[in-house]
Amino acid sequence: MRKICKRYWPLILVIAVYLICLTIYFCNFHSGFSKEKGEWGTFGDFFGGTLSPLIGIISIILTYDVIKNQSQETKQSEFKNIFQILFDGIPEKENIIETKKRIAKKGVVTLVGQKALFRINKDIEAVYQAEKRKKSNTNIPNIDIFKKSFWTVYDNINGSSSPFMKILHNCLKAIDNHCLEERQEAYSSLLRAQLHKDELIFIFYNAISSEDFSDFKKRVEKYSILKDLVDYKFPDGIQDLRELYNASAFIEDKKVRTKIEHHNTVFSFELNFTFNKK
Repeated sequence: MRKICKRYWPLILVIAVYLICLTIYFCNFHSGFSKEKGEWGTFGDFFGGTLSPLIGIISIILTYDVIKNQSQETKQSEFKNIFQILFDGIPEKENIIETKKRIAKKGVVTLVGQKALFRINKDIEAVYQAEKRKKSNTNIPNIDIFKKSFWTVYDNINGSSSPFMKILHNCLKAIDNHCLEERQEAYSSLLRAQLHKDELIFIFYNAISSEDFSDFKKRVEKYSILKDLVDYKFPDGIQDLRELYNASAFIEDKKVRTKIEHHNTVFSFELNFTFNKK
């Protein structure tokens, strides 16, 4: 019933006003139907003068709603084009990431992409654990030790992870600023589904490595990008870094939500999904 009222409220309003006017008119001027043409003319003038302004106002409101919906769909179409370009560029930017590893009997080899991220994460953890042991008797906060460790490894890989992190942040920024609110969760879930564990771990480290990345960290928390790490066991001495994030980064909000169904075509394949709006 609520959906029907919301959808057809202009028609319901006009009918209600019409019935009210009809009741008032007959209660005050007539006890039945008149056979005089002049009285019917007066009756028509009464209703025309009463309902015309109301219908005019409703027409303006409906016209505004149509224009607003068209504008939203246009913006959504532009967002989809931008998001598609960014989304398709993620694998390319990941393959730019590289690091060196010394392997027995093979010497120094170059790792790229996912293998590089795995190695980089291990290097960050190793450097951080070593620095914590060195400074165990100092009052230096762990986060400051971690930041120094992260940027040490970053310099060793010549900043090759920067394009990858920028395109991820731009994806989240596009969702946050240009996507319709009721579709944001669906697109952020689509992005999160494309990220493997090593990428998520690096995102975890990257977002807390600098105050300059605070906007990125907030969006990671807002869209629960680290959801797949909720049960991940970080190495000893690393687990405490989770406290730097809000719980929403790992667990989606469990508040009551409105169920929304959306059917669309994105990136040349069909998307049929149902999600919940907060």
